[in-house]
Parts: sequence; structure tokens; C-alpha cells
Amino acid sequence: MDTPPQKREDAQMSTTAERYQQKQLAMKTDVLSATPEWGERLLPYLVAAMETCWVDAVLIALASANIFQRGTTLMPLWAPFVLIASACWLMIFLERREIILGRNTEDGQKRVSGSAAFILLMVLLVLIVVWGSIYASLYLLVDPRWLLALLNDLFQLDGNFRYGIVLVALSVYFCWRGVRLARRTIEPGSVFWMLRLGMGIIIIAIIVHVGSRAEAFNELVLFGIVPLFLFFALVAHALAKAVFVRRSSPGGLQGSVGGQERAILTIMSIIGLIILLLTLGTGSFASPAFLIDVQRGLEPVGRFYDWLVNIIAYGVTFLFYPIVWLLSLIHIKTRPPQIQDVRTPALKRIQGQGPDPVVTIIVPVLKIVLPLLFMVLMIRLILILLKRRRVRLMRTEQEELFESIWSWNLFLTQLKAIWLAIWLRFFPGRMHEQEVVQEGMSGGATARGIRAIYRALLRWAASRGYGHRREETPYEFEERLQQKFPQSEPELGSLTEAYSKFRYGGEAPGEEEEACAQTDWATLQRKFLPS
Repeated sequence: MDTPPQKREDAQMSTTAERYQQKQLAMKTDVLSATPEWGERLLPYLVAAMETCWVDAVLIALASANIFQRGTTLMPLWAPFVLIASACWLMIFLERREIILGRNTEDGQKRVSGSAAFILLMVLLVLIVVWGSIYASLYLLVDPRWLLALLNDLFQLDGNFRYGIVLVALSVYFCWRGVRLARRTIEPGSVFWMLRLGMGIIIIAIIVHVGSRAEAFNELVLFGIVPLFLFFALVAHALAKAVFVRRSSPGGLQGSVGGQERAILTIMSIIGLIILLLTLGTGSFASPAFLIDVQRGLEPVGRFYDWLVNIIAYGVTFLFYPIVWLLSLIHIKTRPPQIQDVRTPALKRIQGQGPDPVVTIIVPVLKIVLPLLFMVLMIRLILILLKRRRVRLMRTEQEELFESIWSWNLFLTQLKAIWLAIWLRFFPGRMHEQEVVQEGMSGGATARGIRAIYRALLRWAASRGYGHRREETPYEFEERLQQKFPQSEPELGSLTEAYSKFRYGGEAPGEEEEACAQTDWATLQRKFLPS
């Protein structure tokens, strides 16, 4: 039975709608590499380190200006990088795991599976940041008493509570930046734009710090941020350029991808070492106390080294405890001296005069409400970014396709032509003295043809180092020869015109044209015979 016209039209419309929908989905689908190289994996964390540098500069500038009346930075300088890098890594991991397991549906509103793990990790990181900012000087991280102190501050609604709200808001913001970074395609232009933005912010922070005449240690940190930021920017731009060329160029880059990235990292490491040495030299020349400040800045490394040595010492003592116990029985036991802990008296809080009662009521409320609103906004943005996007993995071939402009055959041909031209310049042979194609030579009618004459012209030019190029037309070849041999312009023009008319015009040459070509060729040969 024939299909009714109405049903055929409906089927065509549905097919068209499906094609349009598939086209729209293909446009919205992001392409990810199935086997990313180390450069692609390292690139987001380099950008996160760049952003951390100028964020730390802003934190130091705010602490130098003493805006929040604390004298220290709002949060530890390592906190922005930990939050951004952790959020970026976990987002990339969850998204790739979902694609591999085949859970990437067409529903763009459904969130990525594992969002609960993402939120749990972010909560743990926020708690660590709060501990590092407020309670690190009082309790260890493994000591649960700092959690009780945090709950106490929450119920009392004192200054630590408001400070904790600000820390949570900033931490949520940096987590949002990490999720955004995981969804971005990092290009060389964006890295260069971040370089300009970061350098401008760092310069402004240095000006604010110098104007406030704050602690010299912050000046050392600002001075060290500049080479770190430049190093991260150079490495990120080089890797982003390599990834961009690899994706956009049809043949990709020449050579191995791993070899290219190792070469980039090696060169950039050398440049970073040079920048570090220049920084140390400049700082030592500018300030005699620079090295003392550097030693003070390396105190955390010294404490970590002491902890490591103590752990090794405790391990060795535990292993050799029986021998130590036997040795202790031999010697006389003495009571070791007891050293009492010296407790520093608590600092008395200086209470100033109270401001206006209305301000006293409004300001604490705003200090709590504004960070809460900011935190809610950031959480909402993170939930929006956690929505599942359409992505597909692209598997690249292991063999790399590339083109090279070097050709050994072309090089050897040109080398032979050069040496032959030099040899014929000083020792012209009899076989090249007269190549006039005359009637009666071997070859018969073919040798007397215009094509044979033009071939003889090509051999004559090649013997003098001006061979015909593959992509060159007869008129272009004539123009090139006329520049080198201006005295042969009439004969070259006549021979080229006769050959082009016969070769491309499709006309058979007559006897008169053949005779003229023979005459021009003979005249051209006589002009270049040695006198």
C-alpha cells in the first residue's frame, strides 16, 4: 500500500527535526582527549598556581593596609591553590569516570554523579582552611579540641564566628573557580591575558604594601611571588601553545608529543632557575637583610625537616629498644631534670569607646548576613556548574602525521647542479659546445621538433645551474632565465612562445615555425660559446 501524503510529510518533518536536534547537540558537545598527555593534565594546575599568586598578593596587600584589623592575611597563602586545584581535579575525575562508565545521557539538567563526594571534599577542605587560619596556633589538626572551640565560637557569635563566615565564603568562591577551570579550554590567549591581569594586580599590591610600611616579611613574600608567577605563566603559555597547535593543525607538531613536552619543561625549568638566581642576586644587592628574611621564610621547611628527623629517630629507637634497655641496666640510673612549660600570659584586649548604638546593631548583622548571602550565591553557582554537560572522548592515533620541508633528493640534485655549473665554468667540454639540433642528427623528425628543441633548452639551462622547477610555467621559467641572461631575451621569448603554442594551444607546428625555432636555438647557443 502507498503511504498517504500526510504521513509522508509528517515523517519528513520528524526526520528534519531529529537532524536539527542532533546538529544542535553536536554543537553543544565538548570534545575531550581520551588519552591526555602530561602537558594537558598539568595545564589547569599551572593556571591555578598563576591565579594563586595574584590572590596571595591581594591578601598581603589587605593585611598590609590592616583593613580587617588582624595584622595577618585573611587565610593561609596556600589555601587558594589547594581549594582551586582540588575542585578542578575532582571535577575532571568525576566527569571522565562518568563518560567511561557510559552514564553521559542527553539530559543536560542532571548533575554529575559523585556530586556528594565533591561537596564532602570541599567541606573538609574548608574546615582545614578554618583551622589553618584561626586554630593552627593553638591546636594540631588531629586534635579534636579545635572542633569544640569552633562550635563554641559558633554559639557565641563573636569575632571568630564572623571571621569563620568570611573564610567559608572565600573558600566556596575558590571552589567555584576550580570548577570553572575544569570546564574551560585553556588557550594561549587566555594565559597571556591572565599574565597581564596578574602582573597589574601584583604591582598594585606592591605599591599598597610599600605605602603602608608594613612588616618586612610580607615584602619578601611579595618579592618571591613575582618570579613564581612569571615562571608559571611561561610554562603554561608554552604548554597551551603546544596543545593548541596539536589540536588545530591537521598534521600536528613534528616529533613525539612526550618529547616535546619534556623539552618544554626542561627549557622552562632552566629559565625559571635563571629567574630565581636573578631574584636572589637583586634582593641581596638591594637589601642586606634579604638573606635573613629568606632564612625566616624557609623556617617551615626547617620545621618539616625536624619532624622528619624526629620520626626517623623514634623509628630507630623502637627498633633498637631491647638493646637500649639492656644498656640502660648497666649504667647508674639518674633522674632526668624536669623542665616546666612556660605559659605566656594572655594578652589583654584593649576596649575602645563604643560607636553609635545604631551602628553597633547594624554592623554585626551585616558582617553575618553579607558573607552568608555571598556563600549562598557561590553554592548556587557551583550547583549550576555541577550540571552534567555533553562531552565525548576523542581517541588520537598513535602515529603522528607531519610534513617536512627538507628533501634529500632536492638537496642532492641542487648540489650536483652547483658543482656541474662550477666545473663547466672553468672547463667547458666539447659535448656542451654545440647542441644545435640540425637536420641529419640522430632522432629523425622527433629530434627536429619544437619539443626536442625546448628539452635541449632545459638541459642547457640545468647545466648552468638553473633547472626547471616542477611548479613553474614556461613563461615563469623564461622570466627567470632572462634575469640571469639578459642578452638572450629575444631567443628565449620566441622559443617559449612557440613551445607554449604547440604544447598548450593544440596547434601543430609548421615547417616555418620549426625553422625559426632552429635558428633561435642556434643563435642562443652561439652567444654562449667561449670565444
